[in-house]
Amino acid sequence: MMLNIKGALKQDRLLKALTGLNRKAFDALLPTFTTMYLDIQQTKLRQRALGGGRKARLLTAQDKLFFILFYFKCYPTFDVGF
Repeated sequence: MMLNIKGALKQDRLLKALTGLNRKAFDALLPTFTTMYLDIQQTKLRQRALGGGRKARLLTAQDKLFFILFYFKCYPTFDVGF
């Protein structure tokens, strides 16, 4: 089953259920995410030449941000108790 990211971005209620953000908040976060993502991509050392490795399925920064938010909302992270 594939998530329809474009469909989720058109429906505010569905977007909030999947990511925890409404469209206005998502759109406000996107430029900062895009800038930081591109900065990291340009500064980190590559293990392979450009074009090497598996081809990406999430092509746009919008798709990447959606997936990251979806992952953190739907998959619990581990809490360390002391």
